[in-house]
Amino acid sequence: MVGVDHRQPDLARRAASLVQSLGGSLVELVCVWVDETAVTEPNGFSVSVDPDIVVTDDNYAADVLAGLNRSMADVGLPWTAVRGAGEPSRELTRIADEVGAAMIVIGARRGGLRGWATSMVGGTVAGHLIHGQRRPVVVLPEAALVDDAEDER
Repeated sequence: MVGVDHRQPDLARRAASLVQSLGGSLVELVCVWVDETAVTEPNGFSVSVDPDIVVTDDNYAADVLAGLNRSMADVGLPWTAVRGAGEPSRELTRIADEVGAAMIVIGARRGGLRGWATSMVGGTVAGHLIHGQRRPVVVLPEAALVDDAEDER
């Protein structure tokens, strides 16, 4: 299972590559986008906690799904997309339990002042998952950092 967002559009593809390098050609990759601006009501519908955002299951996540479709078009691994709502580490754990995930793959925290401030206030998603998870958690660095390291060789 891989946690995806719009800031790292190639993360699902890189997770698929990791799965394939580990010999998993028949494994289905579950791509999970967690909408932090929404909560799930008891009836199963996601509603925004921000009154300025109108959430509909058809339109709100369309850009994330479209990005996944583009990125995963020729990956050669079966995959599905799932939308979650709420606090990312809790929701990723819940969905991983639900689908029986062997591992959770996520991207490294975003850089810059906002990423630093977020990690100082609430911790990182990776930190929460690593300390509260019974399955392996793999944190992939940003693609730009990986590309830069390969260029230096």
